This record gives sequence, structure tokens and C-alpha cells, in this order.
Amino acid sequence: MYMSSYEEDGYVNRLKNFLNSDTPKAKIATVALCVLAIASMPVLVMGAAAMGNAVQVFGKFQSSKRYSKKQIRSAIDSLKYQKLIEYVREIDGKTIVRITKKGTARLRAFDIELIEIKKPKKWDGKWRLVMFDIPMRFTKGREALRYHLKDLHFYPFQKSAWMYPYPCEDEIIFIADFFGVRKCVEILTVDNIFDDGKLKKHFNL
Repeated sequence: MYMSSYEEDGYVNRLKNFLNSDTPKAKIATVALCVLAIASMPVLVMGAAAMGNAVQVFGKFQSSKRYSKKQIRSAIDSLKYQKLIEYVREIDGKTIVRITKKGTARLRAFDIELIEIKKPKKWDGKWRLVMFDIPMRFTKGREALRYHLKDLHFYPFQKSAWMYPYPCEDEIIFIADFFGVRKCVEILTVDNIFDDGKLKKHFNL
């Protein structure tokens, strides 16, 4: 999946913030995969002459400090068993750890779960209307988009129309693109709604 520089930067920052948050949200295998990705950006390749080098990288991130070296090694072995990473022998004799396409897809899916929409200090008085008309053949994509709109606390204005008071275009486009329904989604900025009392109450405005 192609990503713009904005999306790529957001992706990296979300993974870094997760790793530095000391959150129990993910299992150690996910933490391990995130660490390897961050340590190897932008080409998702990390030099590692031995497993010990990979383990040492984990000490840089808060989320991994709760795990022992034995647990980290076990998690990395698990990633290899699941074919999320692979060891590659280079011409110069060095061994590198490379995240596979399957591993990258797993990271992208986890990244979607980390997306948050930043709220400005002051509301600009405008509404963002997310509308979509998604064909039946993209049922999974439609339901996934609805799930994430709800998870991000959008207001269900209508069945296929959701409202939000703050700028959210980049985040919603990223989510829609990930689930393959980008062409079916429109995002409008609305200056005025006749009766927005329920909306203001929903968003505490």
C-alpha cells in the first residue's frame, strides 16, 4: 500500500508513541514487531549480527522494559515462526532481520488501532461530515469503516453519514484507503446545521 509522506510520518510517530507509553494494550509479540520496525525505518531492515543486538534495541522503548531478555528472544522467535520476520544473510556475511510483507500488513492493521484525532484548543464552529456509499462487494470494508468511526467517537448522523467537529480528513482517508474503500468516501466541511443541539451535546461543545 502506497503511503504519502504525511501518512508515513504519522505511522512512525504512532508506533513510537505506543512503544514509549508503557501501555499494556498489546502482547509482547506486537511490541517486538513495532520495535523492529522503528529501529529499521525507513526500509524496514535492521542490522543484527546476533540475536543479542536485536534484544538490546528493546531497551530504548518504555513498553519493552517490563519484559525479560528471555521473553524478548521468545517473542522474536515467534515472529519468525509466524513468518512476520525473516533472517537474511548478506554478501558481507552479516545477518539482518527483515520484516516480511505479512509482518508489514500486521503492523499496518495495528497502526489503524492507534489512530487518534487531535482536538484543537478551540472549536472552529464547523462540522466534518463523513459520507459513504460502499457497494455490497465491499461489505467488510464498510463495516470496518463504521467500526472505526464509532471507535473515534463520531456521531451517527445517518446510517452512512457521520459527524465530527474537528479536522479529521487525513485520518479518515488513511483508514478508508487501508480498507480499500477510499473512492466511496466523501468528507465535507459544513458551516451550519439547522439543529445541532444533539451534536454539541455529544461532543460536549
